[in-house]
Amino acid sequence: MADSNDGQDHLNGHSGFILAVFCVVSVFVIWPVKIPLLKPIQRPLLRFLQKTRIIGHRETEALSNRSLYFSLSLLTAPLIGVILLLATTTINGSTIRLGIVGDETIKPYDVLVLFVSLAYIAIALDGTGALEAIAFYVSKRGGSSGILLFTYLYAFFLLTACIVGNDPLILSGTPFLAYLTYHTGLEPSAWVFSEFMAANTASAVLVSSNPTNILITGSFGLNFLTGFTKWTILPSLIPAALNYPVILAMFWNRIPKTITPLTEDPWSKLRDRMGAIFLSTLLLVTVAVLVGTSFVPAHAVEVWMVTAPAGILGFLWDLGSDWFRPHQKKQNLIRRESTDHVAEMQRVSRTESNTSQRVPVQSPQLEKPPPSHEPASSPDGKSTEPKSEKTLLSLFRWLGRRFPATSRTIQRLPIPLLPFAMCEFILVRGLAQRGWISVFASGFANACTTPARTVFFMGFVSAAFLCPLAGTNIGATIILVEILRDSKFSQSEAVLGDERVLLGAIYAVAMGSNIGAFSYTFAGSLAGLLWRGLLSDKGIHISQLKFAMVNAIPLLMQITVSSAIILGQLYWFA
Repeated sequence: MADSNDGQDHLNGHSGFILAVFCVVSVFVIWPVKIPLLKPIQRPLLRFLQKTRIIGHRETEALSNRSLYFSLSLLTAPLIGVILLLATTTINGSTIRLGIVGDETIKPYDVLVLFVSLAYIAIALDGTGALEAIAFYVSKRGGSSGILLFTYLYAFFLLTACIVGNDPLILSGTPFLAYLTYHTGLEPSAWVFSEFMAANTASAVLVSSNPTNILITGSFGLNFLTGFTKWTILPSLIPAALNYPVILAMFWNRIPKTITPLTEDPWSKLRDRMGAIFLSTLLLVTVAVLVGTSFVPAHAVEVWMVTAPAGILGFLWDLGSDWFRPHQKKQNLIRRESTDHVAEMQRVSRTESNTSQRVPVQSPQLEKPPPSHEPASSPDGKSTEPKSEKTLLSLFRWLGRRFPATSRTIQRLPIPLLPFAMCEFILVRGLAQRGWISVFASGFANACTTPARTVFFMGFVSAAFLCPLAGTNIGATIILVEILRDSKFSQSEAVLGDERVLLGAIYAVAMGSNIGAFSYTFAGSLAGLLWRGLLSDKGIHISQLKFAMVNAIPLLMQITVSSAIILGQLYWFA
């Protein structure tokens, strides 16, 4: 096993500084902070943006009257941390290169290309209305029974997450549940928590369903099917099945026995039949090719070679559809946004009234149109305002109008993951070069002396400690993979004496990184941050305390059962 620690073998002042920076960055990822910009800073900044034609005169005037903020969050804190470490020579150019290009086993760009490509295809597929139509079809199978509807939806979310992954399911399923719970008069907690738990348990079945999975398989040269899915399918689906009665019991009093059934035709939600057929086929073929090429000797076919062309093909399909069918795509988009708008207004109305009586909402077509942003005209028809200049912002607006479906898909992509994950790779490489990974590896080796101790220790450390506290499950997996690859662990007496120790550690981390996504902080995963934001936009507010309390029992149950199954498989398979 390669030694990941190619730096110093002792701790010094730089070691303490990088650990402090990593901890502070993790705090800001979990609890973002908004810092107001002072007027002496805000005004020159806006003038600079206007002079460089990023924004126009009208945007400058509007923003000048508002208080602007700088956010220390998932998007900015890791990048600032890397810059600070570079400025203090705590890390150097080789650290940056390892964090981006990687080495012979870990290739960060491979992980990110796979995630973005499959996310684009899945989100574009959702834009066709396919996932919404299937969800409505499944919901109608429940009829007027609340328990039956809950059961069908839980199974649907599990199956969907196995194929498309947790983030695309959260992006498409959460708005649907907001619509469903309003129109059936349901209290949303049981339904949205069941979706979130199902999404982050089933995502361990296929390598392509979660970025942490591809990181683990690439780091240890595992075959996607026989080296990963073979070991994770049972520890994923059995705890997920056992979680169903647990969550049903937790929300028993909030799931009505009878509900108002949905009457809409599910297939009326299908806005683009051709796009749905093409993109669903593309997604399934891509996943199949990924699994097939994992059998190629020496991993000669890298993941990005399969996923990048697929993502580009999905992007080109959207562009072509917008170009050759602009009227249809625009109407589809308007209908989608109108539906979302009605659901949101109804949700807000119900929240404000705090009663069971529904407040009628006027159709968007009859609402007063928003104020026009076109320049005002004098009686003779001439404009009284200077010409909305050609700026970068105006270019984006034009592209959004000309390519509506493509723009919508791009806007829904979890773009913040890219700089965040890259900076996390760099920070962990820095920890390794400054001696910390070797120190952690020694401690983990002392704890992991038998297969049983290893499986439960690594499972609980990853799911209940590092995922919620170390910069999402991406950051946790990066750290744990580096620890397992370090010679202090991989060449320890226990590992050399029993190969099941290392195997148990690998698969415990795989399951912990997926199950740990619904731990006690929203920052346990990017999916958690997306989920909270989408619910808030729909008027459904989940507090951090409620999130932790609801997830506590399912988290402990699932990681315990999952670890026990992995332990059994070690003696059965190995």
